[in-house]
Amino acid sequence: MASELTDYITKARKKDIKDEQIEKQLVDAGWPQEQVFSALAQSSDFPVPPPPTVAHVGMWTGFLYILFFISLYVLATSVGGMFHLWIDKSFPLASGSGNDYSNVDMMNPLDALAFDVGGFDIVGVARGYLAAIFVSYPLFVILAVILKKQITKHPMVKNLRSRKILIYITLIATFLIMLGEVITTGYNVLAGSFTTNAARHVLVTFLITGAIFAYFFSEVKNDGNTA
Repeated sequence: MASELTDYITKARKKDIKDEQIEKQLVDAGWPQEQVFSALAQSSDFPVPPPPTVAHVGMWTGFLYILFFISLYVLATSVGGMFHLWIDKSFPLASGSGNDYSNVDMMNPLDALAFDVGGFDIVGVARGYLAAIFVSYPLFVILAVILKKQITKHPMVKNLRSRKILIYITLIATFLIMLGEVITTGYNVLAGSFTTNAARHVLVTFLITGAIFAYFFSEVKNDGNTA
């Protein structure tokens, strides 16, 4: 394998292809970056600078990833909460079977003073969710763009320990949430208490957590393919 890599580099240099282009072609083809740098250095009369390491990226990128995942959790929770409130408001339960929010205007400040069911202020909760979305969404987008540029510029960021830990925590958490929804749904079906509204709530939870799980699962697979 090492000789195959060296032969490719030698032939590419004979075609006047620059080392930067050779490196990119080999890394894109799936060769480990450290091995490519080593092969370039061994087959060159000039010293080749060492590959960038995760340590070179520094703690700042790790801190940005922590902020990114916090903003993701806040955003996902708030969006999901707003959808759950909307379901309860748009599809009210039968009288006496639960809270009925159908006559509540969650965007009307006056309702915050007039509406309170069992100590649960639906308008206050909705306002809290909206405030969280307004704050977390711009932060999430900005951090996503910054971190995407970091990975493009320094592919070794994919090996950052904090990034991997946060991704796996997110995968485990979303999987447990979906598993819990399946178990709860199965229990309610067996108990004969599963309603159309409950199905809507389950669907919202699965759409949000499932999308997050699918995205980061694909990230793990891509990291493995380029390792």
